[in-house]
Amino acid sequence: MIIKSMSRKHKSFSQLFNYMKNGSSQNSEYDFFSKNLYTNNGKEITAEFLRNAQLLKNRANGNYLFHEVISLTKSKQLTLTQEKERLFDIVREYTEKRCNNNLVTGYLHDEKTNNIHYHLMISSNEIGEYKNQRLTKFEFDTLKKETEKYVIDKYPELEQDIIINWQKNSANKSQQKAKQSNKAGEVKRKGKRLEKKEKITETLKTIFAQSHSKDDFFNRLSEQNIELYNRGNTIGFINGSDYKKYRLKTLALESEFQRISDLMAPIKNTEKKTTTKGRDTMDQQPVEPKADQTPNSDPQHEIDNRKAEIKKSREASPEKQHDKSKSKGKDLER
Repeated sequence: MIIKSMSRKHKSFSQLFNYMKNGSSQNSEYDFFSKNLYTNNGKEITAEFLRNAQLLKNRANGNYLFHEVISLTKSKQLTLTQEKERLFDIVREYTEKRCNNNLVTGYLHDEKTNNIHYHLMISSNEIGEYKNQRLTKFEFDTLKKETEKYVIDKYPELEQDIIINWQKNSANKSQQKAKQSNKAGEVKRKGKRLEKKEKITETLKTIFAQSHSKDDFFNRLSEQNIELYNRGNTIGFINGSDYKKYRLKTLALESEFQRISDLMAPIKNTEKKTTTKGRDTMDQQPVEPKADQTPNSDPQHEIDNRKAEIKKSREASPEKQHDKSKSKGKDLER
C-alpha cells in the first residue's frame, strides 16, 4: 500500500474534481467517496469547498487543499469489486483519522493493470474554521503507519507488502548504522590520538629517568625529535613529527619531570652562592696599596707637595731675607 499527499496553494477545486471524476470508471458503488458533503453534484461540491476556503485568512504560501492518493496492489485472490470494497473501507478509516471534520471527496481509478487507487480532495481547513489544519510530518508518518497496519491486520487477503513500516524501520536502521559508523570512526580517530599520546608519554618517561645533566636532557630530547616549550607557567613538549603539542600536566608527568628540575637546580644555586661569596669577600677585605706605591701616591698630590717645597726654599734664601729687611725700613721711615 502507498499513501501520497500533495498540497495546493491555489483554489483549484474544480480542476482537481474534474480530473478525479473523469479518470474513474464509475461502474460500482465504491467508485465515489464524500465526507461532510450533502450533495453529489460536482458544481455544488466545488462551490462548497470554495465557500469554506474563503474563511481562511490570506497569507503567503498558504494551502487551500490537499490532493492525496491511496494505492493498493491488485490481488490475485480477489475480484476487482472485492478489492474496491476493501479500498473504500480503507479510505473511510483513513479520513476519519486524517481529516474527520474537513470536507472530503474523491474517486477510485482502476485503469492500471497492477493497482487500484483512490484520489482524494481534502479541504485545508476544517468546516467553518479560519485556520488551516496543521498535520506535522511525524503525525502524517504515524497515520500512514497505522493505516498500513489496519490493512495488513484486517485484509490479509489483499496480499499487501509491508512498505511504509519497512521504510520506517529501514530508515531507523540506516540512521543507527550511520551513528554506529560515526561512533566507530570517532573511536578509531581517538584511538590514534591516544596511541600517539601514550607513545610520547613513554618516551619522555625514559628521557626523564636516564638524563644525568641539563645538556644530556636536551640532547636526548633532540634525538627523539621532541622540543620543550614554556609559555608562562605552562610547560609542554612538541612532537616534531606532527608538531602536536602536549602539556606536561596533560601527560601526567609532573612528578617525573621534577627530577629534571632538581637536576638543574643545584647548578644554579652553586653559581649564585659562589658569586655571592665572592662579593662578600671583596666587601670585607681592605684594598692594599701596590708595592711600588705609598698610601698617598697620587700623582697630583706629589706635584702639589713639590711646589710647596720650592716655595718654602725660596723664602728661606739670603736675597729674599735682604729684600724683606729693606722693605721693612722704608715702612718705618714713612
